Amino acid sequence: MNTLGMFMKDFVELYGIPGLFFVMVIQSLIPVFFPSDVVIVGAVIFGMEPVSIVIVSALGSTVGGVIAFSIARKGGKMIVKRFIGEKWMERLDKWFEKWGWSVVIFGRAAPFISSDAIAYAAGVTKMAYRVFFPLALIGALIRAVILVFLGQTITSFFAFG
Repeated sequence: MNTLGMFMKDFVELYGIPGLFFVMVIQSLIPVFFPSDVVIVGAVIFGMEPVSIVIVSALGSTVGGVIAFSIARKGGKMIVKRFIGEKWMERLDKWFEKWGWSVVIFGRAAPFISSDAIAYAAGVTKMAYRVFFPLALIGALIRAVILVFLGQTITSFFAFG
């Protein structure tokens, strides 16, 4: 097993569900920290209970997303560019102009798209907190379900655990 695999296994065994929540909050705030996709799939592979993973990772991601949204709301586009880069900011501006609030659900639901970037970009739009929160939660739940399914598929294919 490689170093990342050992780290994930040790992390799951040592910190469990509270650790998963904490990592999901942190990864939602710091785009380069650790991708949620790896965290969720790793949690499945190393034996965490799938329903708990969906609930806890979605809640952690949403809490982190709301914090990121708040940072962007207070700091404006300059702070968002620092977190996600000018290219992502321009791309997401165009997405929000074209598709509006649906970007939050689909952007946070789609694996391999930066859900934290979506939260930061949404924070500089006119979207209200009361609109962002449920959309972010729905997107995070969908993403978690997809990634748990992927983790279960990988586990059964390679007979991990």
